[in-house]
Amino acid sequence: MKISYAQVCIDPSMPMKQAGFIQQTQPIYAFHDDLHARILSFQDEKRIVHLISCDALGFPYSFQKELQASLAIESEKETDVIVCCTHTHFSADPEDPRFQAEVETRILHAIHAQKYHDSEDFGVSFQSVPFEGVGKSRISHHEAMVLLQLVTIYKDQKPWIRVMIHNCHPTIHTGDTPYFTAEYPGYVISKLNEAHEGMHFTFLQGAAGDVSARFTRPSQDEEAVRYLGNHMIEKIETMCAEKCHIYPLHEIGYFSEFLKLEHVIRTIDLHKVRNDISPREKEEIELGAKVSAYIAQHPEKLLSVYLISGLKLGPYHLVFCPSEAFSSYIRCIDPSVSALVCYANGYGPYMTGIDDDFITYECFTDTLSDDTKKRYMELLAKAGKFV
Repeated sequence: MKISYAQVCIDPSMPMKQAGFIQQTQPIYAFHDDLHARILSFQDEKRIVHLISCDALGFPYSFQKELQASLAIESEKETDVIVCCTHTHFSADPEDPRFQAEVETRILHAIHAQKYHDSEDFGVSFQSVPFEGVGKSRISHHEAMVLLQLVTIYKDQKPWIRVMIHNCHPTIHTGDTPYFTAEYPGYVISKLNEAHEGMHFTFLQGAAGDVSARFTRPSQDEEAVRYLGNHMIEKIETMCAEKCHIYPLHEIGYFSEFLKLEHVIRTIDLHKVRNDISPREKEEIELGAKVSAYIAQHPEKLLSVYLISGLKLGPYHLVFCPSEAFSSYIRCIDPSVSALVCYANGYGPYMTGIDDDFITYECFTDTLSDDTKKRYMELLAKAGKFV
């Protein structure tokens, strides 16, 4: 078994616009902190899997497909690539072909230059705890499932790589933020790397469709990023100090299956909107109605398939999907031994729960039929327990 970790800067080399908020229309070229792609590569006797986490909103599946094609040509083993995004709204536009080309080139260079560690004594542990220290439900009168999960990879019985999975929108800043930033995931990673020399941290975004810092952030600036980020760092340090059972990691498993999507353009009765929601939610619902009208006029822009994949590390599973899923979908897997990672294998819009009966902004961009959601749930469960 061989494992490698690499980190590469993916700051755009020219002015580009951000892509997370509707008001981000002008190119900028200012940086508060660097954007990165973090590459965790596994190689056993049968295959190679590159798990890549980018400080970006969400790359289309075509970006991942091109990366995998390039790497597969160079390898005699079966090669799979999983591109995930932290979903920062303050990276460059992932739909911009110039940004895609720059990031792809830098990732390929980093993978070619990486040095694998070879050991017969790799191990893995998994921790999962409720955590609302950064964010909680962004929707009034709705309870979200917010988890902080930690996969630790050991080399010679010592912790070496820690993979954090947390489901909260990294939107502490406002949409008028005039610089690029990796937001709180980048802050947390940089501080933990500083505090733990010789160790590597990476971040995967969970099912954050209904979770944000809307009701937890004391302000919308860098000071709030540090404030909430430090809450997460404190919790991570507590988890790191806990004694965990370490399972051998001698081989990896990979699963993937495409899900065909069926779409329904729903009519939403705005008279059913609650009167006691926050002003921000009311504004977003008005915007959502406009987005829904645009989608109805451009059905050709809707995705036709999702790629659902799973990575098996010892007895644990990471499940990857493109959608901006609500946290209720975490229940499709067993969160005590597995994690749901969204904004991966491409990027898809919000996916509300089948039984959700409230009206929010997210409802207007969710066009997936109930039958599609049921098959999605079945596929998540399959990816979360394959042998």
